[in-house]
Amino acid sequence: MNLTQPAVSRRLQNFEASLGSTPLLDRSAKPPVLTPLGRRVLEGCRRVLASIEELRATASPGAPRGEMRIGVAHGLADLALSGPLDELRRRYSQVQLKISADWTVHLVEELRSGALDCAIALVDDVTRLPAAVASVPLGSEELVVVAGKPFSLPNSARGRLKRIAGSPWILNPRGCGYRAAVQRAFDQLGLALDIGAEVFGRDLQLSLVARGAGLTIVPRNKLETSPHRRALKIIRLHELETATTIALLRGGPLGSLTELVDLLGERVAERLRKGALRNE
Repeated sequence: MNLTQPAVSRRLQNFEASLGSTPLLDRSAKPPVLTPLGRRVLEGCRRVLASIEELRATASPGAPRGEMRIGVAHGLADLALSGPLDELRRRYSQVQLKISADWTVHLVEELRSGALDCAIALVDDVTRLPAAVASVPLGSEELVVVAGKPFSLPNSARGRLKRIAGSPWILNPRGCGYRAAVQRAFDQLGLALDIGAEVFGRDLQLSLVARGAGLTIVPRNKLETSPHRRALKIIRLHELETATTIALLRGGPLGSLTELVDLLGERVAERLRKGALRNE
């Protein structure tokens, strides 16, 4: 360290004083050892130093390097992971990708706080984005209400949510944008939404619906590729004929990581266009 032992001791004492004079070292041990607080402070210092190095790498010219934190909305993992992110790994080997999945509302908050660099998320007309979060539409998904083939919908009830208000729904837990869309439709009509089951995951939801457990709402492409498709049918309800936008969200300036985010958005948009063509 090019420092004498007394100089090291003074620096440690000064550091302890700046943190409230709480000892970071147990000096009764020979040699001294970190206290429990000292261990936590050490981990915090390591994160600070890593952030400084990442900042230098982001601002420096040349190939992108450092860490890139990406959020993906639940239900979009296959879209983002099976191709686009693999290409990022191949092309930018000096960048460490950290990927997390969550509901869009939580991803937006993490972007606002700086915990994420970008996110592939589901955005609709009621999604509120902070001024610091920019949104680039990549494509859209048609949402359809699905029931099991035996489910009977009288002709007089077609397109009328009121006539099936007593039917149970199989939906994601709270926080899901699709569930929120159903809840809004019921609220606007002053109806109570009957949750038959809170189930995370489209495949399990569609499996239960195919067995007559209730109704659900899913992206049309998820329905068409489901192994349960033959046992399911689309229920046309005007109040729930809607689509959701898949968007690339980003926070503040990203420096050299900007080209990675742009490439991610381009590749996800391409996959969405190909999927739309297949559905047609």
